[in-house]
Parts: sequence; C-alpha cells; structure tokens
Amino acid sequence: MNQPTVPSRWLSWVLLALAYLGSHTLMIWLAVGPGAAGSTDTNLYAWWVATGEQTGDWVGIEADWVYPVGALIPILAAAIKGTGAAYLPVWCFMVAILNLAAAGIAVRIVSIRRAVLPLTGWFAFLVALGPVGLARLDAVMMPLVLIALLLAAARPAMASALVTLSAWVKVAGGAAIIPLACIQKTWRDRLVRVVLPAAVACAAVMVWQHLAGGTWGTLTSFVRAETGRGLQIEAILATLPVLGHVWRGEVMWRYNDELGTYETWGTGAEVALTVSDLALPAVVVVVGVACWAARHRPTDALLLGTLAMMTGLIVAHKVGSPQFVAWVAPPVVVGLGLRRAPLFWGPIGALLLVAAALTGWLYPWGYFEFLDGKPFALALWVLRNLIVTGVFGASLVALVRRRGASVEQ
Repeated sequence: MNQPTVPSRWLSWVLLALAYLGSHTLMIWLAVGPGAAGSTDTNLYAWWVATGEQTGDWVGIEADWVYPVGALIPILAAAIKGTGAAYLPVWCFMVAILNLAAAGIAVRIVSIRRAVLPLTGWFAFLVALGPVGLARLDAVMMPLVLIALLLAAARPAMASALVTLSAWVKVAGGAAIIPLACIQKTWRDRLVRVVLPAAVACAAVMVWQHLAGGTWGTLTSFVRAETGRGLQIEAILATLPVLGHVWRGEVMWRYNDELGTYETWGTGAEVALTVSDLALPAVVVVVGVACWAARHRPTDALLLGTLAMMTGLIVAHKVGSPQFVAWVAPPVVVGLGLRRAPLFWGPIGALLLVAAALTGWLYPWGYFEFLDGKPFALALWVLRNLIVTGVFGASLVALVRRRGASVEQ
C-alpha cells in the first residue's frame, strides 16, 4: 500500500512553501506577539548570556549548569542582537532556519512529492505543540536529529557526528546513536562510521569547553543536576501520584524555587522516582537489544529504534517538560517520507499530532487549570500520557517483530 502523493512537483512546492511560512509565522507570533506565552525558558537563556557577559561566570564553563555545555552555542548565537527584547525573535528565526535546512535536506533525499506531506505534518505538529515547539533548546536538537536520520544510510559518519552534537545540546538527541550503531554491517563499520565520529564530536566540545576555561566538574555538572530533581508534575510517571492527591482532595504539587518547576510529592512520588531511576537505563537496554535483533532491516531498526528510544525516555523520565513531546517527530517524518509501513507510521503520526495538540493546550494555555486539578485539564493530561505510552509500546512491538527478518534490498 502506497501513501498518497500530491499530483505535481510545482503544487508540492507551493504546498510546502505555504505550510512552512504559515506554520512558522504563526509559531513566532504565538511566541513573541501580543499575549505571548511559553517563552520563559528562552528568557532564561538570555539571562544566562547577560550574566556571563557581566560577571564572566559562564554556565557550563565556570559555573555548574543543568544542560550540557553544547547548549551554550545556540544560546550565544541567539544573542547576536543582544539579550534584550530582540533575543526571543532572533532565537525563533534561528530555529526556523534550522527547520528550513532540515526540510531542504528531506526534499533532496526523498523527493519533493514524497516529502511534502510528512513535512507539512511536521509543521502542523509544531503548531499544535505551541510556543514550546520553537522557543526551547529541544527545537534546536530536533532538526539536527531529523537531518541525521535522513543522512544515516548514505553518510553514517556525518549522522553520528550530528546525533552526538545534538546530545550536547539536549541529551535526548543521543537516543539515535544506538540504533545507528546497530544497523552497521560489521564491527569495523560500527567503529569507523559511528564510534569514531561520535568520539571526535565529543572531543571537539570538550576541547572548546577547556579552552574557554572550563573544568571537568562543570562539563559534567548537568549529570549531577538531574540526580537531585523531584518528580515533575507533568511527567508521565506522575500520573498515579497526582490522581491520588486529587482523589484525596490534597494539593498535588510543591514549587521547586531552585529549578522553577512544579513537583508532586508523597509516597507515590518517591516510588515513581525509584521507578524512573531503574526504567531509564532499562529502556536503553531493551530497545538497544531489540535494535540489534532487527539490524538486518536497517531502515526499520533505525527509525523504530529511535522512536522507541525517544518515547521510552519520555515515559520513564521524572521530568515531564512539554517540549519533550517534540522529540518524537524526526523518526515519524522520515518514516513517512521513505514510505516505510504506512499502516504503522500513518496512525502513529496522527496519534502524536493529537498528543502535541493536547500538550500545547495544557501548556501554556491550560496550565493553571491543570495545577488546580480541574477535571477537564486532568483528563486531557491523562489522555496525552496514554497516547505517548501507547506509541512507545507500539514502536517496541513493531521493532521486535522485525527481529531476524531478511536483509533489505
């Protein structure tokens, strides 16, 4: 069964141009226009740059940081016009250019007629997700992973370097490195095409950080920052603890002043934190083994493995920031563009579009209703959680079913 195509190349270009310009204009307006919301993280990025310029204590270099030091590169790039009112528009424009580059590579690799519908779906996904689809570090990571997946077959070394660099912006970007390594034909290929490019990319970041005056302690501070966090109220693992508080008529959150996040509390939250500590490495191991078993179907192993990794990390994570949903887009866009199993990728894409819309409504528009435990907001949140968890299960099952399959032609 083939996916539908639009009737001509020129119409495809017109549709793609309209979809890109319309979606990004709307997203930028939502992020920076009147009544803008959801851009608090980007304002924090500007504050970090301003503080570094004033004091000389740069996060990730002289000062501990919650993000990998590579995240400082786009944060600094967006400050080309200063850290005042221009910072957020420049950031949004920078992300829009990255998305355009990813779309251009997709068109180059899979053709305009095959790429137009998946890319239009991606842009709709970003609009549904709301301001966080543009005004977050995850929005920088996402097109890098998308480009890496598109290049994986022809240029695995470049794909490995891109995935590694994306992980130095936001750790989840590295989720594609294991599937990418598994699908290489020989151990020599895994070393030369995946491990060495990743090592070179890591070395480049580490040397840059050291030359800038950084230390090993600040380089790895983002790892320590995660260990002391509580269970964020939006996390999927927080579903049962939050519903338990609501059932008992209790306040379901406490505010973390240091991190600026809302966290749930109590015995259920403590259990969920323990589960998270165990589940995160379990997801990596289980999906990695499944990718290895399916390596003779390299395209499927790469895309299904990346989707399972991304959704699994969201499900098992104790942090539930709304922009995490953006992680799932790259493998779906490539899967649809390459026309892999349309009866799988089509419904998965539709479900994730719904998940993005639910997330976009919950944050920022319905966030205070959610914090107040309003039934409608809670129901939408639970539905979003069920969808993401279901997609994780479906992608893992589909990946397992590819084990031992014949080599792709």
